[in-house]
Amino acid sequence: MLKDDLTEFVQAAIRGDEEILWFSQPRFSHVWQQEYRSPITKFFLYSSIFVALLNVFTVIFFSFSAVLSIVMVGIFGGLILRLYWIYYLGQRLVYVLTTNRLAFFLESAKPIEYKSYPLEVIGMPEIFKGSDGYDDVNLPGIQDRLLGVVDSEAVKDLIVHNQQ
Repeated sequence: MLKDDLTEFVQAAIRGDEEILWFSQPRFSHVWQQEYRSPITKFFLYSSIFVALLNVFTVIFFSFSAVLSIVMVGIFGGLILRLYWIYYLGQRLVYVLTTNRLAFFLESAKPIEYKSYPLEVIGMPEIFKGSDGYDDVNLPGIQDRLLGVVDSEAVKDLIVHNQQ
């Protein structure tokens, strides 16, 4: 999304009693790494491999199994949907820090509030430096993180300053 479009999107997404302190989109590679390692993605990936091998084994040694083929198609469908969700999330996610909260919005026909946290519950942010110039900001109070952020020190300072 272009910077002007992103600014317009964020202004449409926040509440009237809030002031925007910072907003940004994550770097896609950081979202991909995080979501690729998630348990649900691993489940679909390993299940796909297992069911495909089981299906091949069944066809070689026994005969074609319609039930096993249907299960395989379902598992592969789940994997494809999961990979699409990671792509969608990486391209449409916007982090917004306001005077009251930290919000994660998804860009769609209208802004969709994906997650929202009051600043008081975020805790002390921790920065994990990335080798590509983009950092991850860990938020221990909510067990979440901002992935692929360029100006992580400024974000940390804004969060700490506005928590009080």
